[in-house]
Amino acid sequence: MENTYGLLKEALNVSAQRAQLNANNIANVNTPNYKAKRIEFESLLDNALDQQTHLTTTSARHMQAGGGITPQETSRSNTTVKENGNNVDLDVEMLNQAQNGLYYSALTSQLKGRYQMMSYVINH
Repeated sequence: MENTYGLLKEALNVSAQRAQLNANNIANVNTPNYKAKRIEFESLLDNALDQQTHLTTTSARHMQAGGGITPQETSRSNTTVKENGNNVDLDVEMLNQAQNGLYYSALTSQLKGRYQMMSYVINH
Protein backbone atom coordinates (compact mmCIF):
# COMPACT_ATOMS: atom_id res chain seq x y z
CA MET A 1 0.00 0.00 0.00
CA GLU A 2 2.82 2.41 0.81
CA ASN A 3 4.35 1.72 -2.61
CA THR A 4 1.08 2.90 -4.21
CA TYR A 5 1.22 6.19 -2.32
CA GLY A 6 4.84 6.63 -3.38
CA LEU A 7 3.94 6.05 -7.03
CA LEU A 8 1.02 8.48 -6.81
CA LYS A 9 3.26 11.08 -5.19
CA GLU A 10 5.91 10.65 -7.89
CA ALA A 11 3.29 10.82 -10.65
CA LEU A 12 1.87 14.05 -9.16
CA ASN A 13 5.37 15.53 -9.05
CA VAL A 14 5.93 14.57 -12.68
CA SER A 15 2.62 16.15 -13.65
CA ALA A 16 3.65 19.39 -11.93
CA GLN A 17 7.00 19.29 -13.74
CA ARG A 18 5.20 18.72 -17.04
CA ALA A 19 2.95 21.70 -16.41
CA GLN A 20 6.01 23.90 -15.82
CA LEU A 21 7.80 22.53 -18.88
CA ASN A 22 4.70 22.99 -21.01
CA ALA A 23 4.40 26.60 -19.83
CA ASN A 24 8.05 27.15 -20.78
CA ASN A 25 7.43 25.67 -24.23
CA ILE A 26 4.44 27.97 -24.77
CA ALA A 27 6.38 31.01 -23.50
CA ASN A 28 9.15 30.25 -26.00
CA VAL A 29 6.89 29.69 -29.01
CA ASN A 30 8.68 32.49 -30.94
CA THR A 31 12.19 32.12 -29.49
CA PRO A 32 14.71 31.38 -32.27
CA ASN A 33 16.31 27.91 -32.08
CA TYR A 34 14.28 26.91 -28.99
CA LYS A 35 13.48 23.20 -28.96
CA ALA A 36 10.30 22.04 -27.26
CA LYS A 37 10.93 19.78 -24.28
CA ARG A 38 9.00 16.94 -22.73
CA ILE A 39 9.28 14.72 -19.66
CA GLU A 40 9.50 10.95 -20.06
CA PHE A 41 8.08 9.05 -17.09
CA GLU A 42 5.50 6.42 -18.02
CA SER A 43 7.86 4.25 -20.08
CA LEU A 44 10.45 4.42 -17.29
CA LEU A 45 7.79 3.37 -14.78
CA ASP A 46 6.65 0.53 -17.04
CA ASN A 47 10.23 -0.72 -17.36
CA ALA A 48 10.78 -0.54 -13.59
CA LEU A 49 7.54 -2.40 -12.87
CA ASP A 50 8.40 -5.01 -15.49
CA GLN A 51 11.82 -5.55 -13.90
CA GLN A 52 10.24 -5.76 -10.46
CA THR A 53 8.00 -8.64 -11.55
CA HIS A 54 11.02 -10.56 -12.89
CA LEU A 55 13.24 -10.20 -9.82
CA THR A 56 13.15 -12.50 -6.82
CA THR A 57 14.45 -11.48 -3.40
CA THR A 58 16.17 -14.43 -1.77
CA SER A 59 17.65 -12.47 1.13
CA ALA A 60 16.43 -9.60 3.30
CA ARG A 61 19.64 -7.76 2.40
CA HIS A 62 18.78 -7.62 -1.31
CA MET A 63 17.82 -4.25 -2.73
CA GLN A 64 14.21 -3.73 -3.75
CA ALA A 65 13.51 -3.01 -7.42
CA GLY A 66 11.44 -0.13 -8.73
CA GLY A 67 12.61 2.56 -6.35
CA GLY A 68 13.83 5.97 -7.33
CA ILE A 69 12.39 6.39 -10.82
CA THR A 70 13.78 9.67 -12.12
CA PRO A 71 11.79 11.45 -14.85
CA GLN A 72 13.92 12.44 -17.84
CA GLU A 73 13.66 15.74 -19.68
CA THR A 74 14.22 15.39 -23.41
CA SER A 75 13.88 17.61 -26.46
CA ARG A 76 10.87 16.89 -28.62
CA SER A 77 11.90 15.84 -32.10
CA ASN A 78 8.62 14.80 -33.72
CA THR A 79 7.41 18.32 -34.59
CA THR A 80 8.18 20.49 -37.59
CA VAL A 81 11.05 22.95 -37.29
CA LYS A 82 10.19 26.52 -38.35
CA GLU A 83 12.42 28.90 -40.30
CA ASN A 84 13.87 30.31 -37.08
CA GLY A 85 14.93 26.84 -35.85
CA ASN A 86 12.10 26.65 -33.30
CA ASN A 87 9.99 23.47 -33.17
CA VAL A 88 7.28 24.52 -30.67
CA ASP A 89 3.82 23.69 -32.05
CA LEU A 90 1.26 25.69 -30.07
CA ASP A 91 -1.55 23.23 -30.90
CA VAL A 92 0.52 20.33 -29.57
CA GLU A 93 1.41 22.29 -26.43
CA MET A 94 -2.23 23.20 -25.74
CA LEU A 95 -3.22 19.55 -26.21
CA ASN A 96 -0.43 18.45 -23.85
CA GLN A 97 -1.55 21.03 -21.30
CA ALA A 98 -5.14 19.74 -21.38
CA GLN A 99 -3.99 16.10 -21.25
CA ASN A 100 -1.72 16.81 -18.28
CA GLY A 101 -4.58 18.57 -16.47
CA LEU A 102 -6.77 15.49 -16.86
CA TYR A 103 -3.89 13.25 -15.74
CA TYR A 104 -3.37 15.38 -12.61
CA SER A 105 -7.11 15.32 -11.83
CA ALA A 106 -7.22 11.53 -12.17
CA LEU A 107 -4.24 11.15 -9.84
CA THR A 108 -5.72 13.45 -7.20
CA SER A 109 -9.03 11.55 -7.42
CA GLN A 110 -7.22 8.26 -6.83
CA LEU A 111 -5.33 9.70 -3.89
CA LYS A 112 -8.50 11.19 -2.42
CA GLY A 113 -10.29 7.84 -2.75
CA ARG A 114 -7.47 6.02 -0.97
CA TYR A 115 -7.48 8.53 1.89
CA GLN A 116 -11.28 8.30 2.19
CA MET A 117 -11.06 4.51 2.31
CA MET A 118 -8.36 4.68 4.99
CA SER A 119 -10.39 7.20 6.99
CA TYR A 120 -13.46 4.95 6.78
CA VAL A 121 -11.50 1.92 8.00
CA ILE A 122 -10.02 3.88 10.90
CA ASN A 123 -13.35 5.41 11.96
CA HIS A 124 -15.55 2.32 11.64
